[in-house]
Amino acid sequence: MNPSTMSPCQLVEHIETTHHQYLNKALPHLSTLMQGVVQAHGEAHPELGDVSACLAELRADLEPHLMKEEQALFPMIRELYGTQDVPEFHCGTLRNPITVMEAEHDMAGEVLARLRSLTSAFTPPGDGDADFVELYSGLAELEADTLLHIQKENELLFPAVLAEEMHRGPR
Repeated sequence: MNPSTMSPCQLVEHIETTHHQYLNKALPHLSTLMQGVVQAHGEAHPELGDVSACLAELRADLEPHLMKEEQALFPMIRELYGTQDVPEFHCGTLRNPITVMEAEHDMAGEVLARLRSLTSAFTPPGDGDADFVELYSGLAELEADTLLHIQKENELLFPAVLAEEMHRGPR
């Protein structure tokens, strides 16, 4: 199903089962792979220290972000669409947590851009072994999935939710 034709609740489910599940598997795997590549190639490729720091920063940003979405924002979105009443949220309006999520999306995008730059667009060096190639391929996949994930939230989910909340009127 095309995400642009999904209801907000369907889109939340899609984001969790597609992008969140992917990140929950990919981030630990890439971190482990990164450690091995740094150990094997760090002396010949000192840029790997910065690549490793960027990946650690991205993981430190994204894992709590996913948890906030799954434990706070997404349940509130489901509550909004699950009732005809105007729900009373602890955060006031959903605009508040959505604004935080969008700021965190911007930060993740900046880290991904640094990763892209540090890795020459995820191009492994000529002397890179299979793990090096797998790492850079995985980082490219991580970038593509995360940017698509962010796009679905920023351009589809969040505008729909904010429009629905506004349509329902002030609290």
